[in-house]
Amino acid sequence: MINDIKELINTEDSHFFTSAVKRCDMDGYDYDEREFIFYGTANIYATGVDGKPEVKYADRKYADRMTLRLPRDKAKFSGRVVVEIVNSTANFDIDRVWAESYRYLMRNGDIFVGITSKPNVFIALKRFDYERYKDLDWPNPSNKPVPQNDVPPLWTGPRNQETGYIWDILTEIPGLLRSDEDINPLKGWGVKYVYLTGWSQSCSYITQFVTSFEKPEKHAYDGYLSTGGVRRLMTPLNRYESTKVYDSLQIRLNCAPAPVIELNTESEASDEWGCCGYSARRADSDDPDFPYRYMDIAGGCHDAVDTCMAYNSFDGDVAKAMGRVGGGPPGNSFCANDYHKYFAFHVALRNLYQWVETGMPPKSYERMRQTAHGVILKDAFGNSLGGLRTPMVDYPVCTYYNWSETEDPETGEKNVNYLAGHEVNFSKDFLKELYGDIGRYRELAAADAKRLVADGQVLAEDMDDLIETAVARARAAGLE
Repeated sequence: MINDIKELINTEDSHFFTSAVKRCDMDGYDYDEREFIFYGTANIYATGVDGKPEVKYADRKYADRMTLRLPRDKAKFSGRVVVEIVNSTANFDIDRVWAESYRYLMRNGDIFVGITSKPNVFIALKRFDYERYKDLDWPNPSNKPVPQNDVPPLWTGPRNQETGYIWDILTEIPGLLRSDEDINPLKGWGVKYVYLTGWSQSCSYITQFVTSFEKPEKHAYDGYLSTGGVRRLMTPLNRYESTKVYDSLQIRLNCAPAPVIELNTESEASDEWGCCGYSARRADSDDPDFPYRYMDIAGGCHDAVDTCMAYNSFDGDVAKAMGRVGGGPPGNSFCANDYHKYFAFHVALRNLYQWVETGMPPKSYERMRQTAHGVILKDAFGNSLGGLRTPMVDYPVCTYYNWSETEDPETGEKNVNYLAGHEVNFSKDFLKELYGDIGRYRELAAADAKRLVADGQVLAEDMDDLIETAVARARAAGLE
Protein backbone atom coordinates (compact mmCIF):
# COMPACT_ATOMS: atom_id res chain seq x y z
CA MET A 1 0.00 0.00 0.00
CA ILE A 2 1.29 3.45 -0.93
CA ASN A 3 1.01 5.52 2.25
CA ASP A 4 3.16 8.63 1.77
CA ILE A 5 4.72 10.75 -0.95
CA LYS A 6 7.33 13.50 -0.88
CA GLU A 7 7.93 15.98 -3.69
CA LEU A 8 11.53 16.67 -4.70
CA ILE A 9 12.01 20.36 -5.43
CA ASN A 10 14.57 21.68 -7.91
CA THR A 11 17.11 24.13 -6.51
CA GLU A 12 20.38 25.64 -7.67
CA ASP A 13 22.18 22.66 -6.15
CA SER A 14 19.75 19.84 -6.94
CA HIS A 15 17.65 18.98 -9.97
CA PHE A 16 15.57 16.27 -11.62
CA PHE A 17 17.76 13.53 -13.18
CA THR A 18 17.68 13.77 -17.03
CA SER A 19 14.98 16.42 -16.92
CA ALA A 20 12.75 16.66 -19.98
CA VAL A 21 12.25 20.42 -19.66
CA LYS A 22 15.08 21.30 -22.04
CA ARG A 23 15.05 18.07 -24.03
CA CYS A 24 11.42 18.33 -25.07
CA ASP A 25 10.55 22.05 -25.10
CA MET A 26 8.05 21.60 -22.30
CA ASP A 27 7.66 25.35 -21.95
CA GLY A 28 6.52 25.44 -25.57
CA TYR A 29 3.81 22.92 -24.76
CA ASP A 30 2.97 24.71 -21.48
CA TYR A 31 3.83 21.62 -19.42
CA ASP A 32 5.40 21.15 -16.00
CA GLU A 33 7.61 18.41 -14.66
CA ARG A 34 7.46 17.14 -11.08
CA GLU A 35 9.32 14.45 -9.18
CA PHE A 36 8.46 12.44 -6.07
CA ILE A 37 9.68 9.75 -3.74
CA PHE A 38 6.74 7.60 -2.64
CA TYR A 39 6.69 5.23 0.31
CA GLY A 40 4.67 2.12 0.99
CA THR A 41 4.52 -1.58 1.74
CA ALA A 42 4.39 -4.37 -0.81
CA ASN A 43 4.35 -8.14 -0.95
CA ILE A 44 7.23 -10.07 -2.49
CA TYR A 45 5.95 -12.93 -4.64
CA ALA A 46 7.32 -16.28 -5.77
CA THR A 47 6.02 -18.69 -8.42
CA GLY A 48 3.76 -21.30 -6.84
CA VAL A 49 3.37 -24.93 -7.83
CA ASP A 50 0.49 -24.03 -10.15
CA GLY A 51 2.57 -21.29 -11.82
CA LYS A 52 0.68 -18.49 -10.11
CA PRO A 53 2.21 -15.91 -7.76
CA GLU A 54 2.27 -16.72 -4.06
CA VAL A 55 3.20 -14.27 -1.30
CA LYS A 56 6.70 -15.06 -0.02
CA TYR A 57 7.16 -11.97 2.16
CA ALA A 58 4.24 -9.75 3.16
CA ASP A 59 4.03 -5.99 3.72
CA ARG A 60 7.68 -5.03 3.24
CA LYS A 61 8.53 -1.33 3.35
CA TYR A 62 10.02 0.38 0.29
CA ALA A 63 10.65 3.82 -1.23
CA ASP A 64 10.51 4.43 -4.99
CA ARG A 65 10.72 7.26 -7.55
CA MET A 66 7.83 8.74 -9.53
CA THR A 67 8.05 11.39 -12.25
CA LEU A 68 5.13 13.45 -13.58
CA ARG A 69 4.77 15.59 -16.69
CA LEU A 70 1.47 17.41 -16.87
CA PRO A 71 -0.29 20.47 -18.33
CA ARG A 72 0.09 23.71 -16.40
CA ASP A 73 -3.55 24.44 -17.15
CA LYS A 74 -5.72 21.73 -15.57
CA ALA A 75 -8.50 22.58 -18.04
CA LYS A 76 -6.33 21.21 -20.87
CA PHE A 77 -6.02 17.77 -19.26
CA SER A 78 -7.42 15.04 -21.51
CA GLY A 79 -8.37 12.71 -18.67
CA ARG A 80 -5.68 10.21 -19.73
CA VAL A 81 -2.62 9.15 -17.73
CA VAL A 82 0.12 7.12 -19.38
CA VAL A 83 2.24 5.20 -16.85
CA GLU A 84 5.64 4.07 -18.09
CA ILE A 85 7.61 1.29 -16.45
CA VAL A 86 10.88 3.20 -16.74
CA ASN A 87 13.61 1.10 -18.37
CA SER A 88 16.48 -0.01 -16.13
CA THR A 89 18.66 -2.02 -18.50
CA ALA A 90 21.50 0.52 -18.72
CA ASN A 91 21.61 0.78 -14.89
CA PHE A 92 20.01 4.23 -14.94
CA ASP A 93 16.42 5.37 -15.51
CA ILE A 94 15.48 5.72 -19.19
CA ASP A 95 11.93 6.80 -20.04
CA ARG A 96 12.10 5.67 -23.65
CA VAL A 97 8.37 5.64 -24.39
CA TRP A 98 8.25 9.26 -23.22
CA ALA A 99 11.18 10.10 -25.52
CA GLU A 100 9.28 8.64 -28.49
CA SER A 101 5.86 10.01 -27.56
CA TYR A 102 6.21 13.34 -25.77
CA ARG A 103 5.03 15.38 -28.77
CA TYR A 104 1.78 13.44 -28.96
CA LEU A 105 1.21 13.29 -25.20
CA MET A 106 1.71 17.01 -24.64
CA ARG A 107 -0.23 18.29 -27.63
CA ASN A 108 -3.17 16.11 -26.48
CA GLY A 109 -3.08 17.19 -22.84
CA ASP A 110 -2.17 13.74 -21.49
CA ILE A 111 -0.30 13.22 -18.22
CA PHE A 112 2.84 11.09 -18.15
CA VAL A 113 3.88 9.15 -15.04
CA GLY A 114 7.24 7.37 -14.90
CA ILE A 115 7.81 4.64 -12.30
CA THR A 116 11.33 3.46 -11.46
CA SER A 117 11.19 -0.29 -12.01
CA LYS A 118 14.30 -1.90 -10.54
CA PRO A 119 16.73 -1.10 -7.70
CA ASN A 120 19.85 -1.48 -9.86
CA VAL A 121 19.33 2.18 -10.89
CA PHE A 122 19.43 3.45 -7.30
CA ILE A 123 23.24 3.42 -7.38
CA ALA A 124 23.33 5.83 -10.33
CA LEU A 125 20.65 8.10 -8.91
CA LYS A 126 22.45 8.37 -5.58
CA ARG A 127 25.78 8.96 -7.29
CA PHE A 128 24.13 11.77 -9.26
CA ASP A 129 22.60 13.42 -6.17
CA TYR A 130 22.77 11.47 -2.92
CA GLU A 131 20.76 13.89 -0.80
CA ARG A 132 17.97 14.00 -3.34
CA TYR A 133 17.65 10.24 -3.83
CA LYS A 134 19.04 8.76 -0.60
CA ASP A 135 15.64 7.36 0.52
CA LEU A 136 15.28 5.03 -2.50
CA ASP A 137 15.27 1.50 -1.14
CA TRP A 138 13.77 -1.92 -1.95
CA PRO A 139 15.21 -3.97 0.94
CA ASN A 140 15.94 -7.65 0.31
CA PRO A 141 14.30 -9.74 3.07
CA SER A 142 16.66 -12.64 2.36
CA ASN A 143 19.98 -11.02 1.39
CA LYS A 144 21.30 -14.36 0.12
CA PRO A 145 23.17 -14.79 -3.18
CA VAL A 146 21.28 -16.05 -6.20
CA PRO A 147 22.62 -18.73 -8.57
CA GLN A 148 25.40 -17.96 -11.05
CA ASN A 149 27.48 -15.89 -8.62
CA ASP A 150 24.72 -13.36 -8.06
CA VAL A 151 25.04 -11.99 -11.62
CA PRO A 152 21.68 -12.79 -13.26
CA PRO A 153 20.48 -11.39 -16.59
CA LEU A 154 20.25 -7.59 -16.75
CA TRP A 155 21.40 -7.00 -13.19
CA THR A 156 19.19 -7.16 -10.13
CA GLY A 157 21.17 -4.53 -8.27
CA PRO A 158 23.04 -4.94 -4.97
CA ARG A 159 22.32 -8.10 -3.03
CA ASN A 160 20.63 -6.10 -0.27
CA GLN A 161 17.95 -4.98 -2.77
CA GLU A 162 14.96 -7.03 -4.00
CA THR A 163 13.35 -6.55 -7.43
CA GLY A 164 9.93 -7.98 -6.55
CA TYR A 165 8.33 -4.83 -5.12
CA ILE A 166 7.36 -3.70 -8.61
CA TRP A 167 4.23 -5.88 -8.92
CA ASP A 168 2.29 -4.36 -6.04
CA ILE A 169 3.59 -0.92 -7.01
CA LEU A 170 2.19 -1.30 -10.53
CA THR A 171 -1.09 -2.66 -9.18
CA GLU A 172 -1.60 0.27 -6.80
CA ILE A 173 -0.49 3.24 -8.92
CA PRO A 174 -3.76 3.60 -10.92
CA GLY A 175 -5.86 3.51 -7.76
CA LEU A 176 -3.70 6.20 -6.18
CA LEU A 177 -3.89 8.47 -9.25
CA ARG A 178 -7.69 8.17 -9.42
CA SER A 179 -8.21 8.68 -5.69
CA ASP A 180 -9.19 11.65 -3.54
CA GLU A 181 -6.39 10.93 -1.10
CA ASP A 182 -4.31 13.90 -0.04
CA ILE A 183 -1.11 12.11 -1.03
CA ASN A 184 -2.30 11.77 -4.65
CA PRO A 185 -0.40 14.36 -6.73
CA LEU A 186 -3.30 14.29 -9.22
CA LYS A 187 -6.06 14.76 -6.68
CA GLY A 188 -8.85 16.81 -8.24
CA TRP A 189 -7.62 16.33 -11.81
CA GLY A 190 -10.40 13.93 -12.78
CA VAL A 191 -8.36 11.01 -14.12
CA LYS A 192 -10.56 8.92 -16.44
CA TYR A 193 -8.19 6.47 -18.10
CA VAL A 194 -4.87 4.99 -17.01
CA TYR A 195 -2.65 3.20 -19.55
CA LEU A 196 0.47 1.14 -18.93
CA THR A 197 3.45 1.17 -21.26
CA GLY A 198 7.11 0.24 -21.38
CA TRP A 199 10.07 -0.27 -23.67
CA SER A 200 12.48 -3.22 -24.14
CA GLN A 201 12.94 -5.03 -20.80
CA SER A 202 9.88 -3.18 -19.54
CA CYS A 203 7.84 -4.94 -22.22
CA SER A 204 8.55 -8.20 -20.37
CA TYR A 205 7.36 -6.52 -17.17
CA ILE A 206 4.04 -5.89 -18.91
CA THR A 207 3.80 -9.52 -20.02
CA GLN A 208 4.48 -10.81 -16.51
CA PHE A 209 2.17 -8.24 -14.91
CA VAL A 210 -0.75 -8.89 -17.25
CA THR A 211 -0.32 -12.65 -17.01
CA SER A 212 0.17 -12.92 -13.26
CA PHE A 213 -1.58 -9.97 -11.63
CA GLU A 214 -4.29 -8.47 -13.86
CA LYS A 215 -7.76 -10.04 -13.89
CA PRO A 216 -10.39 -9.82 -16.68
CA GLU A 217 -13.07 -8.77 -14.21
CA LYS A 218 -10.86 -6.29 -12.33
CA HIS A 219 -7.81 -4.85 -14.05
CA ALA A 220 -5.81 -1.86 -12.86
CA TYR A 221 -5.13 -0.41 -16.32
CA ASP A 222 -7.51 0.40 -19.15
CA GLY A 223 -5.05 -0.60 -21.89
CA TYR A 224 -1.43 -1.51 -22.54
CA LEU A 225 1.18 -0.38 -25.08
CA SER A 226 4.10 -2.80 -25.06
CA THR A 227 7.02 -1.59 -27.19
CA GLY A 228 10.47 -2.72 -28.29
CA GLY A 229 10.08 -6.08 -26.59
CA VAL A 230 13.23 -8.14 -26.07
CA ARG A 231 11.17 -11.24 -25.45
CA ARG A 232 13.91 -13.66 -24.46
CA LEU A 233 14.34 -11.64 -21.25
CA MET A 234 11.24 -12.63 -19.32
CA THR A 235 10.97 -10.62 -16.09
CA PRO A 236 10.97 -12.82 -12.96
CA LEU A 237 8.71 -12.32 -9.96
CA ASN A 238 11.69 -11.79 -7.64
CA ARG A 239 15.49 -11.64 -7.80
CA TYR A 240 15.85 -15.31 -6.81
CA GLU A 241 13.98 -16.40 -9.93
CA SER A 242 16.18 -14.25 -12.16
CA THR A 243 18.05 -17.24 -13.61
CA LYS A 244 14.89 -19.26 -14.18
CA VAL A 245 14.45 -20.62 -17.71
CA TYR A 246 11.18 -19.66 -19.38
CA ASP A 247 9.63 -21.63 -22.23
CA SER A 248 8.39 -20.14 -25.51
CA LEU A 249 4.80 -19.83 -24.30
CA GLN A 250 5.81 -17.85 -21.22
CA ILE A 251 7.71 -15.17 -23.13
CA ARG A 252 4.66 -14.17 -25.15
CA LEU A 253 1.39 -12.60 -24.12
CA ASN A 254 -1.25 -15.29 -23.56
CA CYS A 255 -4.05 -13.22 -22.05
CA ALA A 256 -5.30 -9.66 -22.30
CA PRO A 257 -7.83 -8.35 -19.75
CA ALA A 258 -7.92 -5.02 -21.66
CA PRO A 259 -6.73 -3.96 -25.14
CA VAL A 260 -3.03 -4.56 -25.83
CA ILE A 261 -0.96 -3.13 -28.67
CA GLU A 262 2.57 -4.42 -29.24
CA LEU A 263 4.90 -2.21 -31.29
CA ASN A 264 8.35 -3.40 -32.34
CA THR A 265 11.24 -2.19 -34.48
CA GLU A 266 13.28 -4.38 -36.80
CA SER A 267 15.59 -5.25 -33.90
CA GLU A 268 12.83 -6.94 -31.89
CA ALA A 269 10.47 -8.12 -34.65
CA SER A 270 12.95 -10.70 -35.89
CA ASP A 271 14.25 -13.89 -34.28
CA GLU A 272 17.53 -13.26 -36.08
CA TRP A 273 19.34 -11.60 -33.15
CA GLY A 274 17.84 -13.61 -30.33
CA CYS A 275 15.11 -11.20 -29.24
CA CYS A 276 12.42 -13.80 -30.06
CA GLY A 277 9.96 -11.19 -31.28
CA TYR A 278 8.83 -13.24 -34.27
CA SER A 279 8.15 -16.27 -32.06
CA ALA A 280 6.36 -14.25 -29.39
CA ARG A 281 3.99 -12.18 -31.52
CA ARG A 282 0.34 -13.20 -31.75
CA ALA A 283 -2.34 -13.00 -34.39
CA ASP A 284 -4.44 -9.84 -34.20
CA SER A 285 -7.63 -10.49 -32.28
CA ASP A 286 -10.94 -8.74 -31.57
CA ASP A 287 -11.97 -11.48 -29.13
CA PRO A 288 -13.22 -9.80 -25.93
CA ASP A 289 -11.01 -12.23 -23.98
CA PHE A 290 -7.92 -11.33 -26.04
CA PRO A 291 -8.12 -7.84 -27.61
CA TYR A 292 -4.73 -7.59 -29.33
CA ARG A 293 -2.91 -5.80 -32.14
CA TYR A 294 0.66 -6.16 -33.35
CA MET A 295 2.54 -3.42 -35.24
CA ASP A 296 6.14 -3.20 -36.41
CA ILE A 297 8.30 -0.41 -37.80
CA ALA A 298 10.22 -0.88 -41.02
CA GLY A 299 13.60 0.89 -40.92
CA GLY A 300 13.72 1.40 -37.17
CA CYS A 301 16.14 -0.18 -34.71
CA HIS A 302 16.17 -0.60 -30.94
CA ASP A 303 18.65 2.13 -30.02
CA ALA A 304 18.24 5.03 -32.44
CA VAL A 305 20.26 8.20 -32.11
CA ASP A 306 17.52 10.74 -31.37
CA THR A 307 15.71 8.91 -28.56
CA CYS A 308 18.58 6.97 -27.01
CA MET A 309 22.14 8.19 -27.53
CA ALA A 310 21.52 11.90 -28.09
CA TYR A 311 18.65 12.12 -25.59
CA ASN A 312 20.58 10.57 -22.73
CA SER A 313 23.89 12.37 -23.30
CA PHE A 314 22.18 15.76 -23.45
CA ASP A 315 23.30 17.57 -20.29
CA GLY A 316 25.91 15.44 -18.53
CA ASP A 317 23.49 13.94 -15.98
CA VAL A 318 24.10 10.38 -17.20
CA ALA A 319 27.85 10.86 -17.28
CA LYS A 320 27.78 12.03 -13.65
CA ALA A 321 25.45 9.21 -12.56
CA MET A 322 27.41 6.48 -14.32
CA GLY A 323 30.88 7.88 -13.82
CA ARG A 324 31.50 7.89 -17.56
CA VAL A 325 30.29 9.52 -20.78
CA GLY A 326 27.17 8.01 -22.32
CA GLY A 327 26.41 7.70 -26.01
CA GLY A 328 26.41 5.22 -28.84
CA PRO A 329 28.23 1.91 -29.22
CA PRO A 330 32.01 2.35 -29.00
CA GLY A 331 33.97 1.91 -32.18
CA ASN A 332 30.88 2.02 -34.40
CA SER A 333 32.31 2.02 -37.90
CA PHE A 334 29.10 3.19 -39.56
CA CYS A 335 26.69 6.08 -39.37
CA ALA A 336 24.33 5.14 -36.51
CA ASN A 337 20.70 4.42 -37.36
CA ASP A 338 18.60 7.51 -36.68
CA TYR A 339 15.34 6.41 -38.25
CA HIS A 340 12.67 8.42 -36.44
CA LYS A 341 10.14 6.07 -34.85
CA TYR A 342 7.97 8.58 -33.03
CA PHE A 343 5.51 8.80 -35.93
CA ALA A 344 4.63 5.13 -35.33
CA PHE A 345 4.39 5.58 -31.55
CA HIS A 346 1.84 8.34 -32.11
CA VAL A 347 -0.28 6.04 -34.26
CA ALA A 348 -0.09 3.24 -31.70
CA LEU A 349 -1.21 5.53 -28.87
CA ARG A 350 -4.03 7.00 -30.97
CA ASN A 351 -5.24 3.48 -31.83
CA LEU A 352 -5.07 2.31 -28.22
CA TYR A 353 -6.98 5.33 -26.95
CA GLN A 354 -9.73 4.88 -29.52
CA TRP A 355 -10.00 1.17 -28.83
CA VAL A 356 -10.37 1.65 -25.08
CA GLU A 357 -12.49 4.78 -25.11
CA THR A 358 -14.85 4.03 -28.01
CA GLY A 359 -14.77 0.24 -28.14
CA MET A 360 -13.77 0.35 -31.81
CA PRO A 361 -10.88 -2.04 -32.60
CA PRO A 362 -8.14 -0.48 -34.77
CA LYS A 363 -7.25 -1.77 -38.20
CA SER A 364 -4.71 -4.53 -38.63
CA TYR A 365 -1.53 -3.38 -40.36
CA GLU A 366 0.64 -5.34 -42.71
CA ARG A 367 3.51 -6.82 -40.75
CA MET A 368 7.07 -6.93 -41.95
CA ARG A 369 7.52 -9.87 -44.26
CA GLN A 370 9.64 -12.62 -42.77
CA THR A 371 10.81 -16.12 -43.49
CA ALA A 372 9.51 -19.12 -41.54
CA HIS A 373 12.54 -18.69 -39.29
CA GLY A 374 11.79 -15.05 -38.51
CA VAL A 375 14.34 -13.39 -40.81
CA ILE A 376 13.08 -10.09 -42.25
CA LEU A 377 12.82 -9.97 -46.04
CA LYS A 378 14.38 -7.02 -47.88
CA ASP A 379 13.64 -5.05 -51.05
CA ALA A 380 16.11 -4.18 -53.82
CA PHE A 381 17.52 -1.32 -51.71
CA GLY A 382 18.16 -3.60 -48.73
CA ASN A 383 15.27 -2.19 -46.70
CA SER A 384 12.49 -4.16 -45.08
CA LEU A 385 9.30 -5.19 -46.82
CA GLY A 386 5.99 -4.50 -45.09
CA GLY A 387 5.52 -3.00 -41.65
CA LEU A 388 4.60 0.58 -40.80
CA ARG A 389 6.08 2.82 -43.49
CA THR A 390 7.27 6.39 -44.02
CA PRO A 391 8.72 8.15 -47.08
CA MET A 392 12.17 7.33 -45.63
CA VAL A 393 11.68 3.66 -46.53
CA ASP A 394 9.27 4.09 -49.45
CA TYR A 395 11.66 6.54 -51.15
CA PRO A 396 14.95 5.66 -49.45
CA VAL A 397 18.23 7.51 -49.65
CA CYS A 398 20.08 4.86 -47.66
CA THR A 399 19.86 1.30 -46.41
CA TYR A 400 18.72 0.99 -42.80
CA TYR A 401 20.27 -1.81 -40.76
CA ASN A 402 19.16 -2.95 -37.31
CA TRP A 403 22.69 -3.97 -36.29
CA SER A 404 26.13 -2.40 -36.22
CA GLU A 405 29.68 -3.58 -35.95
CA THR A 406 31.59 -2.48 -32.87
CA GLU A 407 35.28 -2.65 -32.10
CA ASP A 408 36.84 -2.84 -28.66
CA PRO A 409 39.15 0.20 -28.47
CA GLU A 410 41.70 -1.73 -26.40
CA THR A 411 41.78 -5.17 -28.03
CA GLY A 412 40.53 -4.35 -31.52
CA GLU A 413 38.10 -7.26 -31.28
CA LYS A 414 35.00 -6.79 -33.44
CA ASN A 415 31.51 -7.68 -32.34
CA VAL A 416 27.95 -7.17 -33.60
CA ASN A 417 25.65 -4.87 -31.66
CA TYR A 418 22.13 -6.03 -32.49
CA LEU A 419 20.41 -3.13 -30.71
CA ALA A 420 22.14 -0.10 -32.25
CA GLY A 421 21.80 -0.13 -36.03
CA HIS A 422 23.55 1.77 -38.80
CA GLU A 423 22.79 3.44 -42.13
CA VAL A 424 24.66 3.33 -45.45
CA ASN A 425 23.86 6.23 -47.80
CA PHE A 426 23.42 5.73 -51.51
CA SER A 427 25.92 7.55 -53.72
CA LYS A 428 25.08 11.04 -54.92
CA ASP A 429 24.98 9.84 -58.50
CA PHE A 430 22.52 7.09 -57.60
CA LEU A 431 20.34 9.53 -55.66
CA LYS A 432 20.24 11.85 -58.66
CA GLU A 433 19.34 8.93 -60.93
CA LEU A 434 16.54 7.88 -58.59
CA TYR A 435 14.98 11.23 -57.71
CA GLY A 436 16.48 13.97 -59.85
CA ASP A 437 16.74 16.72 -57.28
CA ILE A 438 15.54 17.65 -53.81
CA GLY A 439 12.47 19.41 -55.16
CA ARG A 440 11.28 16.25 -56.90
CA TYR A 441 12.04 14.23 -53.79
CA ARG A 442 9.87 16.59 -51.74
CA GLU A 443 6.98 15.99 -54.16
CA LEU A 444 7.36 12.21 -53.82
CA ALA A 445 7.64 12.37 -50.04
CA ALA A 446 4.57 14.61 -49.78
CA ALA A 447 2.47 12.31 -51.95
CA ASP A 448 3.60 9.28 -49.97
CA ALA A 449 2.92 10.97 -46.64
CA LYS A 450 -0.58 11.85 -47.79
CA ARG A 451 -1.17 8.21 -48.78
CA LEU A 452 0.11 6.98 -45.43
CA VAL A 453 -2.20 9.36 -43.56
CA ALA A 454 -5.16 8.03 -45.55
CA ASP A 455 -4.09 4.49 -44.68
CA GLY A 456 -3.81 5.26 -40.97
CA GLN A 457 -0.05 4.67 -40.80
CA VAL A 458 0.67 8.32 -39.99
CA LEU A 459 -1.39 10.89 -38.09
CA ALA A 460 -2.65 13.84 -40.14
CA GLU A 461 -1.16 16.27 -37.64
CA ASP A 462 2.26 14.66 -38.17
CA MET A 463 2.23 14.84 -41.96
CA ASP A 464 4.14 18.11 -42.41
CA ASP A 465 6.75 17.08 -39.83
CA LEU A 466 7.19 13.74 -41.59
CA ILE A 467 7.71 15.40 -44.98
CA GLU A 468 10.33 17.77 -43.59
CA THR A 469 12.06 14.88 -41.78
CA ALA A 470 12.26 12.87 -45.01
CA VAL A 471 13.53 15.82 -47.04
CA ALA A 472 16.15 16.64 -44.40
CA ARG A 473 17.37 13.04 -44.48
CA ALA A 474 17.61 13.13 -48.29
CA ARG A 475 19.54 16.40 -48.18
CA ALA A 476 21.91 14.95 -45.57
CA ALA A 477 22.59 12.02 -47.91
CA GLY A 478 23.71 14.43 -50.60
CA LEU A 479 20.62 14.96 -52.75
CA GLU A 480 20.63 18.58 -53.99
